[in-house]
Amino acid sequence: MVAPVADLNGAIVVVAGAGGGGIGTYSCEAALAAGAEVVAVERSPEELDKLDALPRPVVKVQADLTAPDAPAAVVQTALDAHGRIDGLINVAGGTSIDDFGPLVDIDSQGWDRVMANNLRYVAFLNRAVARAMIDAGTGGAMVNISSVSSLASQPFLAAYGAAKAGINSLTRTMAVEWGGHGIRVNAIAPGTITTPRAGDEESPDAAKRAIPLGRRGHAAEIAAAAVFLLSPQASYVTGQVLAVDGGMSVKLAMLGDDNAPVFVTKPEVRTRMLGTESP
Repeated sequence: MVAPVADLNGAIVVVAGAGGGGIGTYSCEAALAAGAEVVAVERSPEELDKLDALPRPVVKVQADLTAPDAPAAVVQTALDAHGRIDGLINVAGGTSIDDFGPLVDIDSQGWDRVMANNLRYVAFLNRAVARAMIDAGTGGAMVNISSVSSLASQPFLAAYGAAKAGINSLTRTMAVEWGGHGIRVNAIAPGTITTPRAGDEESPDAAKRAIPLGRRGHAAEIAAAAVFLLSPQASYVTGQVLAVDGGMSVKLAMLGDDNAPVFVTKPEVRTRMLGTESP
């Protein structure tokens, strides 16, 4: 029997980084729509309060996930509320303007901050949730939000790219170590996504140059992929990094605005490819 797409009826799903109106908030909404009960974790109490606008109530947990005791506290709150955890979506993370700059200029404090916000908490929250799943013997599924920055070089944002690449590696390792307990672990590598924090700075022309689908993604598209990976429809998928990026990660940097290699300048070749000689 084929499982319905994104059927999470009765599942208990923790969403880390649930506020802000971006991927985390849409993940809460998508999980609720699929029938799950949601435990929403967010650092900002103001952003947590905004989750009252969701279609159904969620258990709200205010926590700084970089704090050493936060993962255990989040898990205990979820267990107290619902008795078990079936799924986890790790969205929390990101960058600030202070994280941008040449690698030769980065200091250890900046490096450690990016790692704590984007990689370390993922390791320890996943570990805490996995322990609860193993103790309960119920299995479950986890989704870690990575980035297309993890799939190629990330000039001037080296720590972030390294942290997100670390998420991919952790995801694979967790999938192998915990697979015998019925726990699936996957990652999503979003491309450039319009969110309240990120904004929509690229012009339509820039999007057409960089993204094969010709537009930025929406947070709801990442949330839909996350809920799919938690659902029975993805029951044989684990250890994978799914790029949800409009094709960004498969478009070579050497391709120009017309998707032809910029080094191909011979008129007869360009005419065969594009029907025109103009670059």
